[in-house]
Amino acid sequence: MTRAFYIERVLRQVFGGYNRDDSEITKNLVNTWLEDAIAAAAKQCYKDSIVIDGIGYVNGSFYTTFKGISVTKDENFLWKITLPQIPFGIGRNEGISTLQFKDSSNSISLPVVWLSEAQKGYYQSMRPIPGKILAYPQGEFVYIISTIILSVYTATVSMISGGDSTNLNSTLNVPADYFPIMDEFLKQQLMAERLVPQDTTNEGSDQPK
Repeated sequence: MTRAFYIERVLRQVFGGYNRDDSEITKNLVNTWLEDAIAAAAKQCYKDSIVIDGIGYVNGSFYTTFKGISVTKDENFLWKITLPQIPFGIGRNEGISTLQFKDSSNSISLPVVWLSEAQKGYYQSMRPIPGKILAYPQGEFVYIISTIILSVYTATVSMISGGDSTNLNSTLNVPADYFPIMDEFLKQQLMAERLVPQDTTNEGSDQPK
């Protein structure tokens, strides 16, 4: 299902049919709320997995792989990449599953070993892991600790994502059984906006008439 089709479906529920062209609630506005709805659905999936399997994880259907991400130098032996979006705050590092590096011949490395925030304080005293690269996420960046010159490689990252939020014709990367959770979240936000009184006069007051 594309983002545009899903958004249209939500708008019909909110308006009880087609919304007007001059409506304040546009497809682009719903698209901005959609990322919040996806996060709520992924978090519910994490909770469901604990109830069903006794282990916290997010189903692989929520994950998207992004390729060809450039790697830049941050400091000595420290490199970084910019993620397509800030990872969802699910589990310790459930927001990102794997990070690998690819060279010009398309040879791909083993996945990095993720450090938690606590491990960052003492990882230098840890025994090195042969053939492994350490990394940790912070905000929209992932920092990679390596003596290898990584700027000649590109990064491939798999993370929880609804897909390309900038393209309404792209596929919405969410399992269909979690659409009801997203529907309720979006309807709550959009109905709240519809019920806000509009200020129809421009007399310098923020109080709607």
